[in-house]
Amino acid sequence: MTNTKEKLLEAKYFLERMTEKQSDRDAFKYNLSAFLAAARSVTLIMQKEFDKAPGFKKWYSEKQAKMQSDEVMKLLNDKRVMTIHQQPVRPHAHVNVGISEHIVISESISIVITHANGTIERRESKPTPPPPPAETEATTEWRWYFDELPGKDVITLCQEQIVKLETLVTECESRFTSLG
Repeated sequence: MTNTKEKLLEAKYFLERMTEKQSDRDAFKYNLSAFLAAARSVTLIMQKEFDKAPGFKKWYSEKQAKMQSDEVMKLLNDKRVMTIHQQPVRPHAHVNVGISEHIVISESISIVITHANGTIERRESKPTPPPPPAETEATTEWRWYFDELPGKDVITLCQEQIVKLETLVTECESRFTSLG
């Protein structure tokens, strides 16, 4: 495994922790900070690891120009610079709470049977005891956002970043890793 790939796996690890810990404000922020550093390090390590490979510098400069014009990559790098050099990263949370009640209703039933000989038979079920109290179920969903890109939550932005980095790493390794 290349060093570049190993750093990518580290970034994915922190993304998984962020996803698991969305309801824990501090754990989410700490894992986001670690994700931002690891994700940015992927290309830095790539440059160091493949610098001597023939054709790498030209290939990478083309990729670098695309990365620099990518709004999400730029934002995530800006957040990394901020959290490493200035202050902790501070996304804001949207918390959706849903409450649902399951109510059981019971009724008594009356049945009237008219037989062929004209006799009438009435059957009534006794009212059932009052139903148990309603079962209440609460769900909570946390989503974190950066003010600069309010249309996508932080997890989605980071997942998209991982996809871009995976594509870059795969292409780099296939072009510049010697076969043997």
